[in-house]
Amino acid sequence: SRPPIAPVVMQNVPETRRSLHTLRHAMAALGYQEVVNFGFVQREWERDFAGNNDPITLLNPIASHLEVMRSSLLGSLIANLRHNLAHRTERARLFELARTFRKDPHVQDGPLTVAGFDQRRKLAGLAFGAADTLQWASPSRAVDFFDIKGDVESLLPVAAAFERTDHPALHPGRSAAIVIAASANSEACITGSFSVLRFSANVSTSTLPGCR
Repeated sequence: SRPPIAPVVMQNVPETRRSLHTLRHAMAALGYQEVVNFGFVQREWERDFAGNNDPITLLNPIASHLEVMRSSLLGSLIANLRHNLAHRTERARLFELARTFRKDPHVQDGPLTVAGFDQRRKLAGLAFGAADTLQWASPSRAVDFFDIKGDVESLLPVAAAFERTDHPALHPGRSAAIVIAASANSEACITGSFSVLRFSANVSTSTLPGCR
């Protein structure tokens, strides 16, 4: 019998958009270790870390405390950090690249979408402890705002501005929004945020370089 024949069409991928595989390798090159967490979390995490008072509630959760779908990856990363600190870890670099889930009446049914629900992929990283691994070249110092800013800039495929912002999970007065400038195909938009002392950077990968 003859094998099936189908046309092969090359996909046009913009050079300013980075694949998930590329982002994972970039984070690993920066010294971060990938973690994988459940997509459902405690309701309190959504309120405290995402400012989301109306999360998507599961009808049949696998555990009573994992009752809602997460719209932010930060709560899971902080739980990962707590686990490592309980085992006397002094330095941690963690990241997660996964889908998040939020109610959005503007989303329509489609091949990869469900009406009323935004299922956006996000990349979140967490840095804790010393800025560098143990070494003799310079005195040890704690990771700071500018270390995180440098990591974020190395991930972005286009230039970005950083503006002061407020976020329920980030440190007041030490948090910045990552703003992607307008281009011919998209308007200016905020694609993420990061901070010091709350150990996190949070970037939406589905909105690089354009936003919706």
